[in-house]
Order: sequence, then structure tokens, then C-alpha cells
Amino acid sequence: MSSINPLVQVAQQMLLGGAVKQNHALEHATIVLLSKKFPDVRLSGISFAAGFFVFGDVPTEAILPTAQEALQLLRTTHPDLAVHERCGTNLAVAGMLTGLSAMAVAKMRRPYSTANNVILASTAALVLSRPLGLLVQRYVTTQTPNSSMQILKVTPRSVLGAPAHFVSTDNPDAAGLFS
Repeated sequence: MSSINPLVQVAQQMLLGGAVKQNHALEHATIVLLSKKFPDVRLSGISFAAGFFVFGDVPTEAILPTAQEALQLLRTTHPDLAVHERCGTNLAVAGMLTGLSAMAVAKMRRPYSTANNVILASTAALVLSRPLGLLVQRYVTTQTPNSSMQILKVTPRSVLGAPAHFVSTDNPDAAGLFS
């Protein structure tokens, strides 16, 4: 069982601690590898301090060996698997950057605060958000799993009637709040 107590799990989640970031990287890598094995299945995930969910209709028995392979690749030859094009981090960065740029232009004095300039600033923010989102993933929301991280088990679930699997991990070295 995971050695992270519930209070530490909540703190890790809120502060984006090492356990969450390492599970986030492992979630991405696992989904990339599963997507290659099951190209017709739409997959997504979400990470927590105690593990991560894989959403999608794939066989439970395929997930554990794929996650173990992903963990090995992240630690050795493919740490780049931690960053994923369709990660929610990209969407969050796009939303924040677009909202902030639109607000900044709208607060300017005339003639700069026109609707055209708000749209132009929002569009520029969307264009910039793509590379920025990937950088935020690489340096803020994911982290290469350390050598103490272990995959414990995969549990099939149903979330809102959709097939899902929870991949439980244990990471004693990432249990500290500022790992």
C-alpha cells in the first residue's frame, strides 16, 4: 500500500509536490505507449500523489506492463515522454494567458482598448501558449520519476459509467511536501 498519508496527499496535490509531478510524467508516458498499442482507443488521464487514472477502454492486464515500461523509459532513454501535446496544462496555460492578455488590453486607454485589439491580443496569447504550455509541463507540472518510485497495482474502475483504471504508486522519497 502507498505510504503517503491522506493529509500529505492533499498537500501534495495542492502544492503540486514531487509525487504528483512524477505520477503526472508517468501518466503521460503510459498513455503514449498505450496509444501505440491501442490506436483506436481515446485515452486520457489525471494524476494524484498516490497514483493516476487512465481513462479509456483498454484491457486491465495491458496497463501494468505498459506503465512499468513507461517508468523504465522515463528514467533512462526517453525522459521526453513526460511532456504530452494534449495535456491539460497546455489548456490551463492557454486559458490564463488569453484571459490576462484580453483583460490587459481592455483596461488600456482609448484608442488601444478596442475590440480588435482585444481579439488580436487574445490570438497572440493563444499562439504563444502552445510552446509556453510545453515548457510549463517540462519544468513545473512533471518530473522524471526518482529511483524509489514503484508501481504497486492497477485497479479497474468505472467513472461516470466510463471504463477507467487507477495505477497505484508508492514514492517514499517524494512524500515530503517540497520534493
